[in-house]
Amino acid sequence: MKKAIALVLLFFAVKVYADDTARLQAMLDAGKVTLPANHAPYTITSINLTHSLNANGNVIRCLTDDQGIVMTKTGVKLSNAEIVGLDDTTNPSGASGIQLNGDRDTVDHVYIHKFPAYGIIGGDGNRPVITNNKIADIGYMGIFLFSTHHSIRGGIVASNTFDRSMLNPNTVTEGDIMLRGTPSFASSGWKVYRNTMLMPIAPKDLTAMCMELRNTPYSQVYDNTFIGGTIGVSIVRNNFVTVYNNKCMKQREEGIEVCDSENTMVRDNIITDQLNMGIMVDGFAPLGNKFDTLLNNTISRCNGYGIQLFKDTYNTHIRNCTITTKSKAINIQGAHTVTVQDCILTGNGYGSTAIFLDNSKGKITMKGGSMKGFERKLFIYTNKQVKTDDILIDGVKGSDNMGESDKNLSGGGEIGSNIRIK
Repeated sequence: MKKAIALVLLFFAVKVYADDTARLQAMLDAGKVTLPANHAPYTITSINLTHSLNANGNVIRCLTDDQGIVMTKTGVKLSNAEIVGLDDTTNPSGASGIQLNGDRDTVDHVYIHKFPAYGIIGGDGNRPVITNNKIADIGYMGIFLFSTHHSIRGGIVASNTFDRSMLNPNTVTEGDIMLRGTPSFASSGWKVYRNTMLMPIAPKDLTAMCMELRNTPYSQVYDNTFIGGTIGVSIVRNNFVTVYNNKCMKQREEGIEVCDSENTMVRDNIITDQLNMGIMVDGFAPLGNKFDTLLNNTISRCNGYGIQLFKDTYNTHIRNCTITTKSKAINIQGAHTVTVQDCILTGNGYGSTAIFLDNSKGKITMKGGSMKGFERKLFIYTNKQVKTDDILIDGVKGSDNMGESDKNLSGGGEIGSNIRIK
């Protein structure tokens, strides 16, 4: 009798799902499918969207260690679905919700959650459309679209919510969204707008960004909100990318990062409450940064620098930016040839500097705008054999500053004769 009871209890403790894979695949192979409303959850291993699927609000459980829904055919659409996996334990080789590799394929109004690898993975299809979705509680990365076989034309990622803020900040890696090409196969012309991207606050791993773009030239990122993570939006090895009207807050490192890129426009962004700095422009070897413009950005409540120009960055134009900082408003470290025009810089007394030159050759011009509340308007520091020269601060209003300029030279560093503060 006890053995029979134990067997009954075991039967009820194990969830048994009917497998709807074959039935759904047969329907899709026959043509477009709209599922009946209010159906009990469907259960699949993996289905191939040979035609479009309107799930009509139904739940599709994916019992797979690969991709639940595969989209490789041109022009198919997945819509109005809840796609749920088994767990969010981080595993880049584990299960993912959707594989997206077909030209002009669409994912719209889909809730994707509880997958250990990716919410959406792919990247070899031209002009995909990913709109009005919620992608949450994904272990490794929300969306990863990487063109690896040929160059593609990027599509639209708009009006989505990415939320991985519930994950452990000490173990989470990678970000909400990564769009990536290679030097040989570009992934160009993306439009990413009106999304909300949430990550844990102060994650341990540097890769845990809200968003990153690599080898995606001529792309636009605008009207998004980035909260948490290490970086709000990271732009690396891209030319002619525009980042505008975004809100970045509570990043561990910086709100916006631009690296090894040319002719980047960063404008009209609001960057607040950074654990470190507002904007980083980093020209690390071998490519460097040049001809970038920072326009009309508002940067406030940053524990670190407002703007940092770092190594092999030159011909940078900063205009009409408002920066409030406890530290350095503009830190120019190993960079040179910078124009600052009509910017409002506000410091916090001792320890704050309006323009700090760190092993920079100089060639810095600031005109118009104001400097207020700094210990020093200008500070020149060297510990290498660098000559800093051609500095002009002209027509800049100043108030409540404790000193004009100061220096700390070592390692063979020197200052030229053409340093002028008018």
